Amino acid sequence: MVIDERKRRRMLSNRESARRSRMRKQRHLENLRNQLNKCRVENRELNNRLQFIVHHLNRIRTENQWLRSERTVLWQKLSDFTQILVFQELHPLDHISNIPCMVAMQ
Repeated sequence: MVIDERKRRRMLSNRESARRSRMRKQRHLENLRNQLNKCRVENRELNNRLQFIVHHLNRIRTENQWLRSERTVLWQKLSDFTQILVFQELHPLDHISNIPCMVAMQ
């Protein structure tokens, strides 16, 4: 009978240990699910931020291309005006009659 009592206590102890183990496993699984949900939310937020940044990057690139083009046009105009000034310095009297023609060419 003492052996039966020991077996019964041991069996109860094992059942309780198994129940605690299942509960720990359940809590761990729940924690992992919570972490997964937090990671999904953070991933969505980061993805939204990335899309926002990429959108603005594309707008800035477009504006930068336009500014580079505008710079090229302005440099060409400056070069043309410089040539006109050099021409006027080399031909001081001729430039008066040629100004309307040169301005019309712009």
